[in-house]
Amino acid sequence: MKLQELIENVQQWSKDRGLDKADSKKQLLKLYEEFGELAAGIAKGNQEVIEDSIGDVVVVLIILAQQQGITELNDIRYQIHGDDMMHNVAICISFISKAILNGYDPHLVANEIEMIIAGLRLVDKNTIFEDCLEAAWNEIQDRKGKMVDGVFVKEGDLKK
Repeated sequence: MKLQELIENVQQWSKDRGLDKADSKKQLLKLYEEFGELAAGIAKGNQEVIEDSIGDVVVVLIILAQQQGITELNDIRYQIHGDDMMHNVAICISFISKAILNGYDPHLVANEIEMIIAGLRLVDKNTIFEDCLEAAWNEIQDRKGKMVDGVFVKEGDLKK
C-alpha cells in the first residue's frame, strides 16, 4: 500500500471514531506512550517492538496533525543526518508538547511532525518505514472501542 493511501486510511479511521476532533493534549499522552515503547524496543534490541512502535508513533502523529487542522504531511523536504535520531525525535516531541500546550501556530507543529517522520525513517536501518505504518494500519483498521474522557480506548481495554 502506498504511503499516501495509508495516511488517508488512518485519517478516515480517526474521523469515524471522532478522534480527529478530540483534544490534542490527550493525543500527546498517546504519543509519549508509543515513543516510550519505541525507546524500550531499541534499548532491548527487540526488532519486532521497534517496527510495531514506529508504525504506532506515526498513526498517533497523523491523528495529532488532524486535530491541529494540518491536512498535509510531507517529510521529503527534510534531510536529517546524525547517529542519534531518537534524541532528535524526543526534542521534536518536546517542542510539539510546548506548542500545543501554549497554543502556538499549528504550522509549527506540522514542521515538527514532519521532522519526526523523517527521523523515524532513519531510527533503524533494518526497518522499512512504510511497512511499519502498514502493519499498524492492519492492526487498527477493524479496531472497535469508544472515547473515554477524550481518549479512544480499544474494546479489549474497556472495563466492564
